[in-house]
Amino acid sequence: MGITGAALATFLGLLLSFVMGVVYFVTHPNFLHFTFHGLSIKEAFHSMVNGTSEFVNQLAIAITTVIFNRSALLFAGEDGVAAVSIIMYLQFLCIGIYFGFSMGLSTPLGYAYGDRNFSVCRVLEKYAYRFFAIAPIILYGCTYLLTPIGVRFFASPGSTVFNMAVSGMRLYGLGFLFSGINIFAAIRMMTYGKGYISGMITFLRSFALLLLFLTVLPRFLELNGIWLAVPAAEILTLIVALWTLRKKL
Repeated sequence: MGITGAALATFLGLLLSFVMGVVYFVTHPNFLHFTFHGLSIKEAFHSMVNGTSEFVNQLAIAITTVIFNRSALLFAGEDGVAAVSIIMYLQFLCIGIYFGFSMGLSTPLGYAYGDRNFSVCRVLEKYAYRFFAIAPIILYGCTYLLTPIGVRFFASPGSTVFNMAVSGMRLYGLGFLFSGINIFAAIRMMTYGKGYISGMITFLRSFALLLLFLTVLPRFLELNGIWLAVPAAEILTLIVALWTLRKKL
């Protein structure tokens, strides 16, 4: 079905996940259900502000994807755009590990924080720090070694797009060494109800610094500058993330 099939597949994927969510709520009304009972305007507004981080992240993905594609088109033509698309798909598989761990930890963290049991929060955070001290090294090692296998699902081995995506992913993947702790820092602050700090971290790594390096680095490094924009943005964001992690609860 060509491009129509691709569009239809995207729509059906979103529709299916939506239906699954609705069915769960409909079939489990006594376990979990929607209600406005007891929700004040102040609490609702605070919840919305606390979700700023995710809002910024989703908005940034849309904008930076356009910038990535335009930059790749300028330096490598259509093959560059194809390589960017492949790298974007593969990177979601990698950072999904960071998001999954951080979001999974956010529930017990939020419960302990709401209970003012800060000693439990510190213990849980120590587990996270150990994870992010080891996981990024393993993840980048796997990325470097397994990238050719992943790219093979999208492009023929030996083709220009294949070679470009493999070399690009290995440079882009350097950001995985730093993005894990940045993601955790943002989710941690959102869990503690400090959405404005969480939003600042996400804004830096996903938007402001990324756009800055996408503008500057390609002028000197051309196509490699595009791949290195993400690692550069993650490294600078790490400074802010570490500062927030040192703040007392």
